[in-house]
Amino acid sequence: MTRPRDDQAPARATIIDVARVAGVSRQTVTRSLNGMRDVSEATRQRVIEVAASLNYRPNRAAQHLVSGRTTTLGLVVDDLRNPYYPELAAALVQQAAERGWTVLVAEVGGAGGASGERPTAADRGPELPDAERAQLAELARQVDAVVGRNGADHGALQGAFAAIPFVSLGDQRAREHDDPEASGESAAAPVAGVDIDFDDGIRQAIAHFVATGRRSIAMIDASAEPSGRRLAYRAFLAEHGLPWSEASETWADDTHQGGVAAALRCRDAFPEVDAVLVFNDVMAVGVLKGFARAGVRVPEDVAVIGIDGLDLGRFVTPELTSVAVDKRDLARLSLELLDGMMSGSLPLTGPTVRRTVGVSLVVRESA
Repeated sequence: MTRPRDDQAPARATIIDVARVAGVSRQTVTRSLNGMRDVSEATRQRVIEVAASLNYRPNRAAQHLVSGRTTTLGLVVDDLRNPYYPELAAALVQQAAERGWTVLVAEVGGAGGASGERPTAADRGPELPDAERAQLAELARQVDAVVGRNGADHGALQGAFAAIPFVSLGDQRAREHDDPEASGESAAAPVAGVDIDFDDGIRQAIAHFVATGRRSIAMIDASAEPSGRRLAYRAFLAEHGLPWSEASETWADDTHQGGVAAALRCRDAFPEVDAVLVFNDVMAVGVLKGFARAGVRVPEDVAVIGIDGLDLGRFVTPELTSVAVDKRDLARLSLELLDGMMSGSLPLTGPTVRRTVGVSLVVRESA
């Protein structure tokens, strides 16, 4: 192999390299790594040892041509009862089908137990339980690649899928508000991922509130500790010279009922409120109901903006204004990354396998 310059990353080992070092043909390498019977056990072991020593990663697309097996993709989500995930899954399944891929969906990190009751954010804790880690390990054995959210346990998916192509779906830009060191992750070897630029969406939401004459803007978050979205809200309030106080923020579990309860708390703690930014659309629909119960008119008394751009926002009264994510674009970028990673044209980690999806403010009746 050509020796890389000191300032270059080492060249990726190819099937030709493995064949040369093992003293066999390319076809024998392929047959050995696919467990075919017409290769002696001694030859198979030699090929496997050489491939491991060279850190060779087989071209999965080529493997499937030989074996006749289709590509299977894993999708890991937090909670299928949140409509965001079925909408994302629908976009991903449709585009995967266009490539001839199948999709397995796993719910990890937010599902209810035997009682069927969904755990709260506080109950879920920072780490996945052993049973769910085992579920991830089992999924890794069944699929060729994985796309999913990190959820509460930031490193669980990364560890479970370290040996196969994995694309993280997340909110990296907003997480950098939480921890300025987070941006340094990309300087090392960031996990492949598609980030969602919610910062820009929150900027658009606050600007819309201001343009429509709102000045007392509250935020309803989904956790006691400020999320990246809440920190972005604070930053853009300051950008517009608007006041902030502890009373202008509250939080609840990220469910419809959580939104109902948070609306009432927000109104009691911050009676001058005339606009509310809500962590997501599911909570925002609950906020609409909570305000209606309290006799607060939306948008006349208080304007409401959610985040995610879910279809359900069109079917409530008033229709929900939302910071919308293009889930088809999110799915497209994820599959393009995974395709490149499986073919070997893209690395498994690093800055070249990071993408960002923009968002847009969809203005409807609530703001």
